[in-house]
Amino acid sequence: MIPTSKSNFLVSLAGGIFIGGALFDVLPETIKNLGTATALFWLLIGYVGWWIIKLVLQKLKKPAMPFLTATALWFHSVLEGMVTGLAFGVSQLFGLFILIAMTLHILPEFFAATTLMKGAGASTRSSLMTTFVGFGLLYANFGVTYWLIPDFGTILPTALALSGGAFLFVGLASFWKRKSFANFVVLLVGIGIIFLQSNLFG
Repeated sequence: MIPTSKSNFLVSLAGGIFIGGALFDVLPETIKNLGTATALFWLLIGYVGWWIIKLVLQKLKKPAMPFLTATALWFHSVLEGMVTGLAFGVSQLFGLFILIAMTLHILPEFFAATTLMKGAGASTRSSLMTTFVGFGLLYANFGVTYWLIPDFGTILPTALALSGGAFLFVGLASFWKRKSFANFVVLLVGIGIIFLQSNLFG
């Protein structure tokens, strides 16, 4: 198991990459295609939409029923895979950063998800299997979305703005659960990485 302090640093770094991605890559790209007001509107819709999804998933996790818990975890993985795939619509390098950040973000969730399933009444074996299936769904949906990006056509800028809102929410929520001065510094490092990437290679 990853030590808690290292886990917090990894998730805070990922949070910074998500926030930096939303502000320095996704937002400028969508403003260019949609205009400032429309881009900010869809970014906000993406943020609020992801927040609502999180609330719904939290409600679904409460019943002591492994099936509902597994469904909630898998749905969450599908959505995260889609927004990761959409990041490649900005650039290959940015997409790679988001893919790495998503992997860092979900690594500690492996242990939390397994514990959650066991708490819902599932066996250790089925808890592990459910978690592995969730990770599989995330990467599978990332692959499908990445493959379909050229066919998104005119809806790509809107989809990117929505995913930017999701990145912003995930980044802020990831840090907020672990807020400390040290983690804030690591968060800023993650934001700085994307800032430099977007200015030097964007």
